[in-house]
Amino acid sequence: MGNERTKVDIRDLAAEAGSLTESAYRNIRADIIAGRFPPGTKLQIDELKSRYGLSASPLREGLARLISQGFVSVESQRGFRVAAMSAADLADITLARQVVEPAALKLAIARGDDAWEGAILAAYHRLDRYVARMEGQPLENFTEFSELHKAFHVALIAACGSPRLLDEQSRLYDQAERYRQGMMQNFIMIGHGMLMREHKQLMDMVLARDSDGACSSLYHHLSHTYEFCYGEDAAANARQTAPP
Repeated sequence: MGNERTKVDIRDLAAEAGSLTESAYRNIRADIIAGRFPPGTKLQIDELKSRYGLSASPLREGLARLISQGFVSVESQRGFRVAAMSAADLADITLARQVVEPAALKLAIARGDDAWEGAILAAYHRLDRYVARMEGQPLENFTEFSELHKAFHVALIAACGSPRLLDEQSRLYDQAERYRQGMMQNFIMIGHGMLMREHKQLMDMVLARDSDGACSSLYHHLSHTYEFCYGEDAAANARQTAPP
């Protein structure tokens, strides 16, 4: 009886530790993506403890996960810092997304069922409704738009059948999201119709099972973050210097 109770206690402790690490990871990542920790910011463990009410151990484990995902860098004897941002980095993120997401979309179109189609329509409707409501207003809180926009992109490829492709899409999307924070005003200036038109065209091609058209449309759609951040000329140069 005592041994069984010990085993249960150990499992409970492990579950709690995992939950705290997940909390640390999600909170720090959210603050990095939202720009509350600008690039190059030193992430002091004592300051993070006060900010999130967590101990050093889960914070260090959460930071380790963020290092592996490219959000945090670590320097010998100098601790943790928010990873730098650059045109070259965003070009690389964009290139990776243009490989991963059309491949996943092609699989999803081949495998998706009625429920998948319904989920895409629902995700589009939620995004469209939010953008219409925010027409002409400053996006002071970018989080809701970000979540709805990501949900639409995830819905498109949800039927691909590959958890690894889905994980990679999510990771790359979040890395690009740091850059999208700097172009919020450009999003507003585009207006509801222009912003949603391309999303609807993409959705319509997906639902029509036009695999080639949808994948080509998605490929070009994914270049917009780079174009808004660094200009169309820089985006063209990035495409020319990208590996074939």
